[in-house]
Amino acid sequence: AGAYVCDDFLLVGTDDGQSGYLSDTSSLLSIDPVSGILIERIDNLNGDIRSSVVHDSENDRYCFTSKGGSFYSVAVNDDGTIKRNPDGVQGYDLKEIVLDNYSEDSQNPAMSTCSPVVHNGRAYIGVSGVSQFGAYSGHNITVIDLEGWSIAYKVRTMGYPQTSGLLTTAYE
Repeated sequence: AGAYVCDDFLLVGTDDGQSGYLSDTSSLLSIDPVSGILIERIDNLNGDIRSSVVHDSENDRYCFTSKGGSFYSVAVNDDGTIKRNPDGVQGYDLKEIVLDNYSEDSQNPAMSTCSPVVHNGRAYIGVSGVSQFGAYSGHNITVIDLEGWSIAYKVRTMGYPQTSGLLTTAYE
């Protein structure tokens, strides 16, 4: 996992250190990058967070994925505190989309360790199928429409795309 770092705060996700990925034991931490003091945290997120936290500069939000099969977006104040919203997850301005791997098997969620690539109102992420190393078992690249807050489309892949994507704007 990787952190988002700016002058005022650092955002990083946690892993519970246990095998498996079905427990709600991860957290998003906001830390003072100079002192190392915890500013704030959101606990009980869906599965281990193994992606980096990335900044969506268009919407001024921070995005990450989880091995429990979730895509998250959170709003953070300039001082590193997490914005509140009573309609969000746990009362924070935290949004969640449950990812899909073409299966209804709750024991094999659409996990993602891929750091989102955010551009032009969309987030692009790799998602695991039901068999992490089985070819064509539901693996895909999922594209999230950030404005409509929904899955725009998915493209099946032979294997599990675990790393961050690369995006070029050279042809825009």
